[in-house]
Amino acid sequence: MTTEILLTNDDGIDAVGIRALADALSRDYDVTVVAPASNQSGVGGARSWWDTTVEYTETDAGYAVEGTPADCVAVADVALGLDPDVVVSGCNHGPNIGAHILGQSGTVGAAMEASFLGTPAIAVSLYDRGNLPVPPTLDNGDFAVAGEVVVDLLDRAETGSEGPSLPFGADVLNVNVPAADDEAAADPTYRLTEPARGFDVIEFHPGEAEPEDENVPEGWEFSERRGEMGMELRDRFWREFLRGDVADDPGSDRLAAVEGEVSISPLSSSRSIAGDRAGEVVEDPAADSAAGIEQD
Repeated sequence: MTTEILLTNDDGIDAVGIRALADALSRDYDVTVVAPASNQSGVGGARSWWDTTVEYTETDAGYAVEGTPADCVAVADVALGLDPDVVVSGCNHGPNIGAHILGQSGTVGAAMEASFLGTPAIAVSLYDRGNLPVPPTLDNGDFAVAGEVVVDLLDRAETGSEGPSLPFGADVLNVNVPAADDEAAADPTYRLTEPARGFDVIEFHPGEAEPEDENVPEGWEFSERRGEMGMELRDRFWREFLRGDVADDPGSDRLAAVEGEVSISPLSSSRSIAGDRAGEVVEDPAADSAAGIEQD
């Protein structure tokens, strides 16, 4: 039975999403909040090392860390001596979908840090199909479905001799959940997904007109001017997501979000695909060719 939960995020300890999850999880679990003192969105799995010290303060909301989300997990482990059964990271204000986003997300970064340290973790993010890509200011109730989903997934964790294990054989679950007022939220479909791999970068020079796109909702034309020099690299992935009509294969996290489903992506912290071939000696192909050996 999972009992001890470490709760962190990347939006900061005062963010509505982490407060909502703390309220929801505290009904059934012993929750300790260790979160960044300020917003750390987009820092990925970055850690503070010898170039700076990491300060933390105990507050009414939990432990506020002057560092990254991954720092928070490390502080909980080595400074506070916590030994949670599971780490929960979130709930993020906005979705974390797509393979390329996983390395950029501080929400996922904290979950991965926990996994590296031997603790299973759930990263959870909220999306609002009516206000993509990032919803406006939200209140506690908007995260109601997120709290219910995390509790459900924790209840599905199995406890063995080495502690709890997450469903689907995952080291980390990356979960994206609809806002509570979504029409699909009353009885959401849980979809097992893979992070979408479609990705493209757009070169945009500030001050130049960007081609209009009638499929992008009003107010999200991405034509605002952000600088005077150089160029910006913009992500076409989000532009397609805004249209609500993506070409992803069934089973992508982005498609699940567009359809109002709970996207659950099981992740491995190793990122390895060597499988059964791990440990093999890699022969010199030139030597094999000279010896007349045909490669697989």
